[in-house]
Amino acid sequence: MLRLRRVSLALWICAATAAAAPTLIPATTQAQMDEPVDPRAEKLLNDFLSALTGNKDDMNAAVKAALPHLHKSLLGPGGSDVTQDLRNFSFKKAWQNAQFYAQPVKITRVRKTGTTGIGFRETAEKGRVIDYFVGKKEGVAGMPAPVKIFFPEDGSAPKISYVGSL
Repeated sequence: MLRLRRVSLALWICAATAAAAPTLIPATTQAQMDEPVDPRAEKLLNDFLSALTGNKDDMNAAVKAALPHLHKSLLGPGGSDVTQDLRNFSFKKAWQNAQFYAQPVKITRVRKTGTTGIGFRETAEKGRVIDYFVGKKEGVAGMPAPVKIFFPEDGSAPKISYVGSL
């Protein structure tokens, strides 16, 4: 009986605390854009998705078509192919799932990151990375996928630095 009282007291304290505690989940806001969509990034995403969906039966052809859109840090030695890890994992997943995303791309969110440079040694480059969230086709369930786009400090063309969860 004493144990039952302790359990009920503990449950009552938890319930009272939960009712009085402030919510930790922020209210959703209407603004999902940290900054406006850069037209160069939108074109890059459209071209990248076209490279993937235009070669749905041949991943090697999709890799070759996607190379101009990828940052040099994702490429293997010589720059004529992606790294083996990228090919086996995130690129393969993006290639298989590209068919589920809207084309032309539907950018649902733009999120700044704190990244000010990417790569290592010969692929190192200063700039900023922005997350672009790409929405799915109408009628396809699932959340938008983040794709990281690198904007070089020197103002040259942006490149995809991470294919996210396509």
